[in-house]
Order: sequence, then C-alpha cells, then structure tokens
Amino acid sequence: MPSQRAAIVEAWFRKHQRFLPWRAAYLPYHVWVSEVMLQQTRMEVVLGYYEKFLDRFPTIAALAAATDDEVMSAWSGLGYYRRARMLRDGARDVVERFRGKVPATVDELLTIGGIGRYTAGAVASIAHKVKAPIVDGNVARILARLFAIEAPLKSPALMREAWRYAEELVSESRNPRDFNQGLMEIGALICKPSKPRCDECPLTVHCLAFQQQRVDEFPRKAATEETRAMRIALYVVRNDEGLVLMRRERGKLMNAMFHLPHGDTTLLDGAPLPVRDARHVGTFRHTVTNRRIAFEVFTATIAAIADSDVYAWIDTASMSRVPHPSYVKKALALADQKSFASSSAGLFRS
Repeated sequence: MPSQRAAIVEAWFRKHQRFLPWRAAYLPYHVWVSEVMLQQTRMEVVLGYYEKFLDRFPTIAALAAATDDEVMSAWSGLGYYRRARMLRDGARDVVERFRGKVPATVDELLTIGGIGRYTAGAVASIAHKVKAPIVDGNVARILARLFAIEAPLKSPALMREAWRYAEELVSESRNPRDFNQGLMEIGALICKPSKPRCDECPLTVHCLAFQQQRVDEFPRKAATEETRAMRIALYVVRNDEGLVLMRRERGKLMNAMFHLPHGDTTLLDGAPLPVRDARHVGTFRHTVTNRRIAFEVFTATIAAIADSDVYAWIDTASMSRVPHPSYVKKALALADQKSFASSSAGLFRS
C-alpha cells in the first residue's frame, strides 16, 4: 500500500538522515537557496558554498538588493550561473509581492520568477510541510525501480509517470518534509545509478524491480549525447601595474561573467581579442555538460586598451569579488606558476 511505503520512508529518514545545514531550522529562504544550488551540482560542492552565500546575503531582502556582480561573484565556481540571477530575481519578486516572506503553496511559489515545479514542491513540502510531490533525478530513479517504469531515463514519459507516483505517495504521508527528503536521501545514498545497495534499502519489499531481479535494468538507458571536444586559447595580459585584462561576457552561457580574452568563438561569445607576443605557458582540461575543453593558456601583450563596459583591468587579489567561471582561476594560476618558474630560473642562472 502507498501509505506503508510512505511510512517506511519517513521512519528511515528520521533514523538515517545526514546533517545538512539547511536542516537545522528549515527556514524557507534557506531551503530555497539550497535547492537552487543543488540543481545539477554535487552535494559536496554545494556545502562549500552554501553558508558563505548566506553570510553574504543573510536575508531575502539582502539578496534582492544585490547587484549582478555581487550575486555572480558569490556564485563563482558553482557553475550554471543563470541560477544565481534567477534566484536574485526571485528574491526581488518575494520582496515586492509577498512582503519578503516565501509563500507556502505550490501555486503561489510557481508565480515567482525562476521557480519551477520541482523547486516549488521542495520548498512547499520541506519548509512548510505541504503535501507537494517532488521529482528530481534521484526520485525519478527510485520510482522507476519501485514501479518498474519502462520509459527511458529523462524521457517525458518517465517524468509523467514519476510525478504521478510521487503525488500519490506524498498524499499518503504523515510528514511530507520527512517523506520527500527521505526519497532523495535513499536515492543519493542507497538507490544509486550503478551498484545500488539493495541490501540496505527499506523499500525492497515493495520494489517491483527488486522482486523481478531487474534492478540494473531501471531506469531504462537514454540515448547518450555525443561529447564535443574543443580547444580554446585564453590570454593572460598584464599591464605595468600587474592588473589582468578581462572581458565581461554577454552570451547566453556566461552572461555578465568576467573572462580572460580568448582566441576562439566556439564557446565564448564576442570576437577574439588580437594580441601580440603570445607565449604558450600550458594546457588544462575542463568539462562543461557535453563539452570537453582543452584550454591553451598564453601570456601576451596588447596595444593600450581602456576600461569600458566590455573590458576591465582587474586586480587578481580581489577575484573573490569578481564574478568569473572556475577555469579562469586555473588559467591565472598556470600563468603565474610559469612566470614564477621562469623568474626563479633567471635568478639562479645569474
């Protein structure tokens, strides 16, 4: 019975839940921030950013008042930067229309910019104990196995079935906060994509895939997206004061983020910046979704160029306040390391 399954999940969660900082008080704003951060980002990465972000923006009003640069710099390194702007815009919506209080109902939450069906269900159920379903990757995987759903992973058919079953189960729960989090915890810790720990799962007695000895068949595999290999040149250009030339991107992928000038337009928008005396200092690899990128790092010089709404000379000691993707730090570190090695060799020879 669904009610038995819900009760099992709730009891398991109360006994086995991990301590996570937003679970200390379940404040709606904190839950909201955590859910947005956790979208497409690993838990261990989020834990390194969550409390720092809240230290910088301790209230919804503080986040609503933040500029693009402030919120993007606090998000630097988390990736998928559009989430940061949408979270800030959503905070402004809450301040303007809900007097700074995160609403409790799914219907109201869905009217806030940047909040979709999953986030609305998560905030409503976890922060407000509303019986709202949630389906993320972990939950979809559990439900595909629990009910032997034949539709392939990430397909609309699988998600339709998963949402239907999730709504049925949460409606039978006594504590939707514990139930929804329990499903996600079981997915993260036990019902993993490969080598699931079925011997530790509290739901095996109700799991059709387990009973049919077909756990490894669910969810059905989706067609894999081809990975694109790319090479991009990044230029580290310093002026006489040691400042580094950077450019604010305006493309859809990294809008408002500061980048090093580049020599390729396949990922970064805008025309490549012509440089002089380019010297190759090293290569590092970076993966973004289905792109496997080899960044070739060069030091270079350039004709005089002034600060503008496109280019800026940046003191790298203040990078924590400058919104930038994580690979910019890698490139700067590589260039600085090479420069230091060259200087040290020159001193030794003299």
